[in-house]
Amino acid sequence: MANNPSPASLVATIVAAVLGVLGVWLPWVRKRPAGYRDGGAIYTTEYVSGMETGLRGIDPFVILLVVIVVGVAVLARYRSWRPDIALVGVGGLLLWVFGTIFRNYWTVEQYTVEIGLYLLLASGFLFVLVGAGGVLKRRLESGTDHGRDPRIG
Repeated sequence: MANNPSPASLVATIVAAVLGVLGVWLPWVRKRPAGYRDGGAIYTTEYVSGMETGLRGIDPFVILLVVIVVGVAVLARYRSWRPDIALVGVGGLLLWVFGTIFRNYWTVEQYTVEIGLYLLLASGFLFVLVGAGGVLKRRLESGTDHGRDPRIG
């Protein structure tokens, strides 16, 4: 039995990485107008992280983390590594960090969540899904390698 990931899981990992990098690059939040005067919108001048396009703050670290996980998944095709735990760990971390940011922006009426945050959440979910699928596949295949099922008398 080969422990290396299937080509489909490798493609899904790369797609998740691309979604993560796009999500980091694109804006996460947009401010709603504080009010209207003479038909024009009035905005406050506060700065909120994630309003800009580009790389600032934690963005380079997220990209580095995503690139490392893709590297582990690609190298697992040629070595006896199991990238499942790394995929689930990074996906869970993305879901936790950006899920918290999403909840903070979603619950405040003055902000609108933008596409970048949705892409980051989709990336984290896809990483977790691919990693959990690899763990389940290994669990299901390990029961059939030993011939007779030990649970059956």
